[in-house]
Amino acid sequence: MKIVKRMRHAYLILCHTDSYVLNTLVRMLDVKHNDIYVLPDKKSPEALTKNLKTEYADLKVIPKNKRIDVRWGDETQIEAELTGFEQVINGGEYDYIHLLSGQDLPIKSQDKITEFFSKFPKGTNFIGLAQGEFNKSDLRNKTEYRHYFLKYFRHKSRIITIFSKIARRSLLEFQKILKHKRKWQLPLYKGSNWVSITPECAKYLIDRNEEILKIFKGVPCADEIYKQSIIMNSPLKNTLSSTDMDFAGNTRKIDWERGKPYTWHKEDLGELLDSDALFARKFNSSVDKEIIDKIESMISR
Repeated sequence: MKIVKRMRHAYLILCHTDSYVLNTLVRMLDVKHNDIYVLPDKKSPEALTKNLKTEYADLKVIPKNKRIDVRWGDETQIEAELTGFEQVINGGEYDYIHLLSGQDLPIKSQDKITEFFSKFPKGTNFIGLAQGEFNKSDLRNKTEYRHYFLKYFRHKSRIITIFSKIARRSLLEFQKILKHKRKWQLPLYKGSNWVSITPECAKYLIDRNEEILKIFKGVPCADEIYKQSIIMNSPLKNTLSSTDMDFAGNTRKIDWERGKPYTWHKEDLGELLDSDALFARKFNSSVDKEIIDKIESMISR
């Protein structure tokens, strides 16, 4: 029998909906060497986390006064991540901090996850870097000019969403006419916002909280840019597991070809189980509950 070196893992889960997936995720992470930190969106109902419980892992639902009113596309997404990282850093000592969404699930057992990370030199960070012309073009589009009214990108009022879109596009065109491009003091990189990083890496980001929020204000979906850009321009660049891999680089199985991202179905079970990835997203109990149940039943803790 192979003995796996035991490591301490902190799972930081950012969630806003689907208590079914969230409860499944927490159950699958419930082992003694894990601590689980759950950070709900400030707008989420208390029912989302009401039934969460663990038998072995230490479960910490981050209190209301620390929660962020997250607006898709704007800097509140960065605020939520940095707030969560800070809670984890203050909560214990770990080998890794895994940033997950409430609609993720592990697709490997906890022993296999520990075995995977134990193969790498101590201090290795897993941050995916997007490749290809599409991602390079997308990065330019998001950072060449300043974007306004991002908090209204997906507002509950369709009228506000439409008018903010018109205003945002008008201001972009005005900047282009004036040739008023943003001036960046560092090379920029893009990738997935979901990462597995060391406490040292998380602290490096936390210590630059105000600077990060200032630098990346007006950048849509900057949660997919700030970690890559800050770390690739730091001494921690040399700790990355890979600089030429995207989702494989951050150990996630995410399908952007069939969706934004694609929601996994029961027909995809074989693809998920055959993957080298450790985690997958996204799952939705209102779309396909069976795939969620099958993964839980087949992946032992």
